[in-house]
Amino acid sequence: MAAGDRIFMAKESTSQEILSNTKKIIEDAKAKPKRYGMRINLLDSNPATRVKYLYDAVGMTPAGMNFAGGGFDYGDWGDIWFVKKNRPVMVRTDGTVDYELNHENHALKLNGGASDITKTSYGGNAMSEIPLIWVKRWTQNNYHFVVFCEEQYDDTYKAYAHTDADGNVLPVTYFPMYEGSVVNSRMRSLSGLTPTASMTDEQETTAAKQNGDRWDKQSFSEINLMYEMCTMITCSTNSQGKFGNGNSQSDNFLQTGTLNGKGQFFGYTSTTQAVKVFYCENFFANYWKRLRGLLLINGVYHVKAVPPYNSTGAGYTNTGLTPSGTSGGYCSRMEMASDIGRIPTVASGSETTYECDGLWFNNTIVAVALFGGRRGDGSKCGLSCWNVSNPATDVNTYIVASLSCKPPVAAA
Repeated sequence: MAAGDRIFMAKESTSQEILSNTKKIIEDAKAKPKRYGMRINLLDSNPATRVKYLYDAVGMTPAGMNFAGGGFDYGDWGDIWFVKKNRPVMVRTDGTVDYELNHENHALKLNGGASDITKTSYGGNAMSEIPLIWVKRWTQNNYHFVVFCEEQYDDTYKAYAHTDADGNVLPVTYFPMYEGSVVNSRMRSLSGLTPTASMTDEQETTAAKQNGDRWDKQSFSEINLMYEMCTMITCSTNSQGKFGNGNSQSDNFLQTGTLNGKGQFFGYTSTTQAVKVFYCENFFANYWKRLRGLLLINGVYHVKAVPPYNSTGAGYTNTGLTPSGTSGGYCSRMEMASDIGRIPTVASGSETTYECDGLWFNNTIVAVALFGGRRGDGSKCGLSCWNVSNPATDVNTYIVASLSCKPPVAAA
């Protein structure tokens, strides 16, 4: 310091104000809810490198099946709320939870005693409870961004899969533990049954709604959320490689309940056994599952984020997106439909690149979306496997539907 330089000292009150403001900034940062994000590089064909973690997910170890050891490795995701709070439950027809199932043996109640998972006389269904996830989705250049938060971080975060027909955002929603079986005109999610095929879209929907006004078939928003949850925890777009092949190349369809003793996630490298994600058995493969909320109308995707749904496209959003490439090939590109979710648009890939799953389409009809693949589709099955080539009236032995339930607001 040169002679004559002056030294300025802050007043004590100013110093205290700076200290107070600094502490407030630190406290506010700590109070902000955590966000777990991923970025998918559309130009990277490698399913193992195209997904990168963002925000609080950075540095986390991904999850996935340990096929050699015969168990699921949660990595660093076991204590994250949407994994930890996911539970198998029996849900009454009014949409309220009756009781929780044993996590490792669904034949038992969590607190002991036999469960009702095989009883068609039971007034409800076996369902997987999915806690509320607020999701922000957007596209920037050749990247898709998906960010999860336990709270609504800001108004760009949506919870479509947890929103009912009245616009209520619910703290939980229910996905099916099993593929749908129709018993006495009512679709069920129970163990030990043969899933019911050879129905039209309308017949499936009617059977699902026989459970009560909180019930329906699964929707695009729900399927998309499952895709995002599974992609997030594995940091990969190869779902069969991370969770198991499912009953994807087999001579026989599987009955429900073959993985009752295998916990939250399970799968095999075999192509004749079931796969399980978030307590949902055969979520992909075995049978095609017909959905609500996604239509291909004369070659243009139309989507509806929340109920109610229909098979005509009334009230749906025209995405302007059209599938191309070779129908029946592997999906090589997906596009983000606004903030609703990723939709398959190009079939020019392979079983080891991009999404690693199949895409079928017919651009000349009104097609209702099918999801997941069936027992003869092999490596084309998976969480990115889509078929938009069948009309609502199509009846086939390999197409079924699965239940969805939104709890009543009072119960929620």
